[in-house]
Amino acid sequence: MNFKNQTILITGGAQGIGFALSKKFSTMGANVVIADKHKDTPNLAENFGGFGYVCDVTQEEELNNFITFAEDKLGGVNCFISNAGTIFVDPDHVASASNKTWELSWNLHVMAHVYATRRLLPGMLDRKYGYLVNTASAAGLLYQIGDAPYSASKAAAISFSEGIAISHGDDGIRSSVICPQYVASNLLGFSDPSDAETIEGLLSPTVVAEKVYEAMCREEFLILPHSKVRKYLKNKVSDYDRWIDSMRTLKKKSIAKRGSAKPLDILHLV
Repeated sequence: MNFKNQTILITGGAQGIGFALSKKFSTMGANVVIADKHKDTPNLAENFGGFGYVCDVTQEEELNNFITFAEDKLGGVNCFISNAGTIFVDPDHVASASNKTWELSWNLHVMAHVYATRRLLPGMLDRKYGYLVNTASAAGLLYQIGDAPYSASKAAAISFSEGIAISHGDDGIRSSVICPQYVASNLLGFSDPSDAETIEGLLSPTVVAEKVYEAMCREEFLILPHSKVRKYLKNKVSDYDRWIDSMRTLKKKSIAKRGSAKPLDILHLV
């Protein structure tokens, strides 16, 4: 797929992977419109010659207004990358996060994808063309120790993306799901992307964006910026019990060496 002159909308586009994707697609000739909760989003979009819109994607009306804003500026939407997200840390046991945390994780990592698809899919079906991309996580494939709401909602995001591909792939609709592992962004507390050069297994947003762009050009469904995730996934499905045992071992190792099994501690061991 060639994205030159295509209109691409990206949520969570003011930082991290979203901002890196915005710059990459703009460089390749796409017309990019980003959405983010940050009030400086319109100014940040000027860095790559695009448009920015401030909204909360967990609110369906606000997300619809963002899409309408983009359509008014540039016409029909060719590609939507639903990328906004956040992480959490389990306060104690696997079900210890509050209902508020679980609801936010679900609304942000699942329903935001549903809202965008609900708004855009009918028009794409009429045109027999469109590309819907959801950012999930390797955690949705493998589980992130220490963050149950994130892992569960990202698994659901992958399943919903599969539904788009299965139900509408023959209708001209393309679907991809992005499943990165650890990325040097503010989401994980990294203020300097160059930290990715010193920590094994950590990629910068720019590298992730490059890999995502290349995979989208090939219209791959499962996009894995960290190549080793594919190996881990194969190990998981080939022997589920052995995989669970290995994850338990990883948790114990993290506690022994790092003092906890929070996501950032696990990063240093995988």
